[in-house]
Amino acid sequence: MDNGSTRAVLDDIFSSVSESGFGATFLDRLADDLVFTATGTSPLAGRYTSKAEYHEKVLARLHERLATPIRPAIEQLLVDGEWATVRFRSEGVRGHNGSDFSMQYCWLIRVVGDRIVEIIGFYDTKKMVDLFA
Repeated sequence: MDNGSTRAVLDDIFSSVSESGFGATFLDRLADDLVFTATGTSPLAGRYTSKAEYHEKVLARLHERLATPIRPAIEQLLVDGEWATVRFRSEGVRGHNGSDFSMQYCWLIRVVGDRIVEIIGFYDTKKMVDLFA
C-alpha cells in the first residue's frame, strides 16, 4: 500500500472510533488473522493472534472494567507504506474501581487493503495494572 491509502484507512477508522470508542466499528476494521501485541507487564500484555482472541482477551476485559469508553484523539500519525505509527491520547476515562485510565498510547499499525492486520501497542503499564486491581 502507498502512504496515502494507509493514511486514509487509519483516518477513517480513528475518526469513527473517536466518536464511538473501541467497539463494533473498530472490530469490523480488523483482519480476522490480526496479530496484536500489547507490550509491557500489565494483565493484558501479550501476543494475540486473531481478531477473536484480541476481542475476548483484551477488548472485552477492558470494557468490563471501564466506566467510560476510550475515545482516542490522534496527536501524530506517521505513515511508511503499509505501516504507520499512531500516537494518540484518551481523556476522562475511568475504571469502575475509580482508577484514572486517561493516557497516551503509541501503536505501530500495519494496514493491508482496508483492514488492520497488525498492531504493536505501547501503554502506561501502571494505569493498566491499576485498572485491574
